[in-house]
Amino acid sequence: MILIDLISRLMGVKQRGNRWSAICPAHDDRSPSLSISDGNKGILIRCWAGCTVEEICRSLGIEPKDLFYDASLPRSQRPAPRPPQLNRRSLAFQFEIGALDLRLRAERIFDAAKNLDGSVLTDDEIQAALGHVCQAYADHERAKLFEHIADTLRIRDFTERIAHEHARVA
Repeated sequence: MILIDLISRLMGVKQRGNRWSAICPAHDDRSPSLSISDGNKGILIRCWAGCTVEEICRSLGIEPKDLFYDASLPRSQRPAPRPPQLNRRSLAFQFEIGALDLRLRAERIFDAAKNLDGSVLTDDEIQAALGHVCQAYADHERAKLFEHIADTLRIRDFTERIAHEHARVA
């Protein structure tokens, strides 16, 4: 199925940029709550009122598999899926943010542990506090790992860009 085929089955269709909205056929919709867009492998649909894809497809007389562009082709004739492009810089940034979050959380726990008076705590409270401190040390170590991964991703991105520039110049 292609996008136009699906849109032709819907009521109250309006184009909004590269997306479409329509009245959801799976419930008594008074204002368009169905969002439709073109995906890499098929048609993406979502009812913002909460209807499932299966309910929407059933009310349109189709099956969820019909939303995929190559659903009518036998599996052996379908194009092989392309792996998604890896954005190393973005991924490195995400690891850095994760590392920062872990470090800040660990530092807050370390600061709080410095001010604890063990003489006024019960054994269970001391045990819980030690558990939190142990977790803080683990978070601190995990932050180091995340930073190492981020550095590795940046180095690989840099060397790949240099290699592409040299190949383009040659």
